Amino acid sequence: MIVSTLLIVFLVAGPINSDTDVYQLPSVHQQAVEQYSAVQKHDVITVDNSGDAELYGTVFGFLPYWVNQAWLQYDLISVLAVFSVDMGSSGTITNYHGFPSSFSTAMDQAHANDAIVTVTVTNFSSSSIHSILTTNKTAAISTICDLVNNSVADGVCIDFENVQAGDSGNLVSFMEDIRTALPDAHISICTPVVDWSSAFNYSELAESCDALMMMCYAFAGSWSSVAGPNAPLVGWGSSPESSSNMAWAVCDYICNAPDIHDKLVVGLPYYGHQWETSGSSTHSQADSCSTLFYTTLADRADTYGALWDEESLTPWYRFYSGGWNQGWYDDDQSLGLKYDMVTMAGLQGIGIWALGYDGSRSELWDELEQCFGDTVPNDMITDNLEDCFQLHGPSTYWHPYTEDGQYHTFFYTGSISSGPDVNWAQWNFHLPDSTAAYNLEVYIPPTGNADVTYRIVHGSVEDSVMVNQASFSDQWVSLGGPYDSSGGLAVVAGDNTGTSGQRIVFDAVRFTEATGIQGGSGIVPAGFTVSASPACFFVVNSTVGGHIQVIDVSGRIVAENSVPPGGSWLWDGKVPPGVYFIGFSSGTGFSSKRVVLLK
Repeated sequence: MIVSTLLIVFLVAGPINSDTDVYQLPSVHQQAVEQYSAVQKHDVITVDNSGDAELYGTVFGFLPYWVNQAWLQYDLISVLAVFSVDMGSSGTITNYHGFPSSFSTAMDQAHANDAIVTVTVTNFSSSSIHSILTTNKTAAISTICDLVNNSVADGVCIDFENVQAGDSGNLVSFMEDIRTALPDAHISICTPVVDWSSAFNYSELAESCDALMMMCYAFAGSWSSVAGPNAPLVGWGSSPESSSNMAWAVCDYICNAPDIHDKLVVGLPYYGHQWETSGSSTHSQADSCSTLFYTTLADRADTYGALWDEESLTPWYRFYSGGWNQGWYDDDQSLGLKYDMVTMAGLQGIGIWALGYDGSRSELWDELEQCFGDTVPNDMITDNLEDCFQLHGPSTYWHPYTEDGQYHTFFYTGSISSGPDVNWAQWNFHLPDSTAAYNLEVYIPPTGNADVTYRIVHGSVEDSVMVNQASFSDQWVSLGGPYDSSGGLAVVAGDNTGTSGQRIVFDAVRFTEATGIQGGSGIVPAGFTVSASPACFFVVNSTVGGHIQVIDVSGRIVAENSVPPGGSWLWDGKVPPGVYFIGFSSGTGFSSKRVVLLK
C-alpha cells in the first residue's frame, strides 16, 4: 500500500518515551519458606490418581515440603521440582527440609509417569549469593552434584533471588559450570517476572539451561495499597505500557531475549489473597491481607459468588462482614487464558506455584489436560509474541503495549530518518504447504503514525508495500499476493522511514492460500511496484508486460491501462480521496496492491 499526501508535518527527532510503572515485586518463594520454616514435612498419603495423559508442552510443578502430596496427577506433570533445600553462603546445605526421603513417594510416582524430577536449591540473600557464585563456587557446585548423584533426582533447579547486577556474569558462569559438571542433567533456573536489577542475562542463561522458570506472580499482595489480581493477564497499570501484568512481562522477555521461546516456562499461581477493603468495587483500598491456597479461595468464591474482572481477566469475590472483604485469585478459566498465550507464543510451557495448593479439587488438573493434552494446531497468523516473529536491534528501543493488539499485545519503536535500520522485525510463518502461494495482510494496531515499508521476501524476489499506519489504525491491510513460498516467505519492516521520531507499531501478519488463480501459475509477477509522488501521482512499473486496473472499494474500475515489458504507467489519481486497489495481471499470475489517496 502506498500513501500519497500533501500534508507536511515537521517532527523533532528523539527517542520514543514509554510511560512504564516500575514494580519491584517481592519473592513469593522466600516469603513461603519463611512462613513455613517451622512446618514439618507432610505425611505421605497415597491416592490413586494415575492417568495416561500425553503432554504437549512442559508442565513444571513445584512441590513444597509443606503441602499434602495426596491428589497430585503425575501424568499431567512434566517436571516435578521438589522444593526445597537451602544453600548457605559457604556452598553447603543448611536445611534439607526432608529431602530426599520425604519426597521419595512423589519422586517415584513422577518417574513412573515419565516425568523429570529436580531438586530446588534456594538462597534469597544478595551477599550469600555473591559468595556462592564467587568465593565458594567450587564447593557449591560439588554440593549440587552430590544432591543429584546421591538421589533419584534427574537434575537441579536453581532458585537464587535478589541477585545483584554485578553478579550477572557470575551467575551465567555458575550455570555453565553446573552444566559442565552434570552434562546429562535437567538444569533450570528461576527467573524474575521483570529483571529490574539487570542481573539475569536470559539469552546466555538459556544456553546452559533446559528451562528458565519465569515467576509470573506476586503482582499483588500484602504490600499492595489496593486489592487486586495476583497475576493479571492484562491491565491493572496506569497505562497499557505499565509493567503490571503477564502480557507485559512476556513481551519484556521477548524484547530482551527474542531467541529463548523454547526455553521459557511461565510460572503461574495456584494461590491468591484476601483483603479487608474500603469498598465493594475493584481497585478498592486494601488492608489486612491474607495469602491463601487456591482450594480455600475457590471454596469461598463458591460460597459468596465468583465475579469476573474484565480488566485483568481474572476471578474475584467479595462479601460484607463488619466491613467489605475481597478475594482475588486465578481459576481454571483465567489460567486457561494464560495457557493459551503460552501455547500461542510457542513457549516451552507453564509452571505451577505450587502443587498441592488446589487440594482435592480437580478443575485445575482438568484445564491442564485440556490445554496441554493435545498438539497445538498452527493458525494462519504470526503474532508479535510468537517464535516465528523475530525482533532485532537494541532492546531499549522496543516497547511493549498491552492493549488493542491482536492477542492483547504489540510492540512499538521510534522511526529514524536515515541510514540502515537500527531496529527491525521479521515475520516468518508456519505454512501448511511450503510449495503454495499466499496472500498476506498486516494488522495495524492503534497509536502508529509512520509510513512503514513492508518488504515481502519470497525466494530471491523482494517486493515492498508502504503502509501509512495512522490511516489504518485497528485494521488489516493487504500486503498483496499471491506470493510463491517455495523458496521461503517472510515479511520484514524496519525503523528507517525517512522521518525521525514517529511511532511504528508491530503486531501480526496473516496469510491465506491463494486458490482459483486463472491464466498463470499463481506466482506474483516479479518487479511489480507502485510508488507515490507528493503531487498525488502513482507510478506502476513492471519488468513483464501486463494489464493494470485501478479499482475502488465498491469494485468499480476507475482507471486501467496496459504496459509493455519493462514499461511503466503514470496514474494521475484524479479521483476522490480514499482506498484503491491497483491490480496487475500478466501471463505469470496476478497481484494487487492497496493504496490510500490523501489530498
